[in-house]
Amino acid sequence: PAAMSALRHLVRLSRIGHVGGTTTRGFAKRAKKDAAPVAAGAKAKHATADDNAADHSAEPAAESSSASEPGTAGAAAEDAAAAARAAAAGFGTWAKQAGSRAAEAGERARLGASARVPPTATGMFGNVVDAFREEYRLAMMDPGDAAVERRKQQPGYVAPGPVDEYTGTTAVAAVTQKESVFQKAWGKFARKTGATSLVDKLNKLRDSSAYKKGTDFANDLQERWETSDSPLVHKIQDMQDGMFTETEQAEAYKTIRQRDPGFNINDLLAEVRRDVPKVLGAYLKGDLELLKQTNTTKEMLERMGGQMAAWRAESAFVDPRILHMSEMELVEVRMMEGEPLVVCQFSCQQINCVRNKLGEVVDGAEDDIQAVHYLWAVQLSPKQFVAPDGREYKAQTWQLREMVLRGMMSISM
Repeated sequence: PAAMSALRHLVRLSRIGHVGGTTTRGFAKRAKKDAAPVAAGAKAKHATADDNAADHSAEPAAESSSASEPGTAGAAAEDAAAAARAAAAGFGTWAKQAGSRAAEAGERARLGASARVPPTATGMFGNVVDAFREEYRLAMMDPGDAAVERRKQQPGYVAPGPVDEYTGTTAVAAVTQKESVFQKAWGKFARKTGATSLVDKLNKLRDSSAYKKGTDFANDLQERWETSDSPLVHKIQDMQDGMFTETEQAEAYKTIRQRDPGFNINDLLAEVRRDVPKVLGAYLKGDLELLKQTNTTKEMLERMGGQMAAWRAESAFVDPRILHMSEMELVEVRMMEGEPLVVCQFSCQQINCVRNKLGEVVDGAEDDIQAVHYLWAVQLSPKQFVAPDGREYKAQTWQLREMVLRGMMSISM
């Protein structure tokens, strides 16, 4: 209670000091008036300090340090400050004790909660944490590499590799098939009702001359319909083809699903975007061996190799740096030479600078930045690989089939 009253008294004093100029000046005058006799007493004490030094050293420290007389504003302020320090010390002790008690209660709660959690719940929580950790790892990877990792994690995934040749028996053996219960019941029913004789009569009817004439007439009508030159017939045939025949895009998707059941067009675009810097970098550098390590068809290797040979003959060196690459956009999916083809487009920021063998710029400039627009077509076709043990095998792989430069636009300032 004494500490709280001292604090309230200190607050009142601080409020009095912040009310206004008149009150503050009055308080200052009053404090000066009260301090005058205190200063005179201090001088008298200093004059007689040598006579009673022993007595003054024996007095308590609290009495010797007091510089204000009782009942004055200075004494009240000193008492309030001492009470505040005592209250702060008491509050610090209480806070330490409360913190220790809270820590003990938290530890007891943790131990009790862990004792009540079953092991299965702990395992499920661990699985959730592992799943989040794996998703974070894939999110930090390149989208193309992440697509490859997700495909490998799918159930039933089989890594491409050589298949061992079957060396077992190939002999054909005759096996007597036993009749099922239904077949036996149907045989008894057909013999009792005469259904067998009816089927035999229908088979004999097919050998009759009337049946053969009807079949020939139907075949003749079908041939006339298919070879007719009538525009109306052609229009009806086109309508039938449009209604009952799948489109080229649907046929391409069907073929892709048959060869790659886990196909995802977004993953494919991400993988193509990942491989673009590798292919363009090797092409612009003129490194044919590095280009052969990428997923590029033989036709494109021949075309790119011819252009790189022309650059070498002219002693021209193209700047291979790619400053920026846009997102990949899907154009169409179609069939080409019996293989599914995916066409996509994108743009790259490249430096249009060609140098000779002396390092002199012969075309473009060092700061000539161009936005180059490309059209790529990747095809799903078998590709030859070599296993670590030396065996060769083929696997369905998306390979670059066509590359078209659609245009260039200067973006340098």
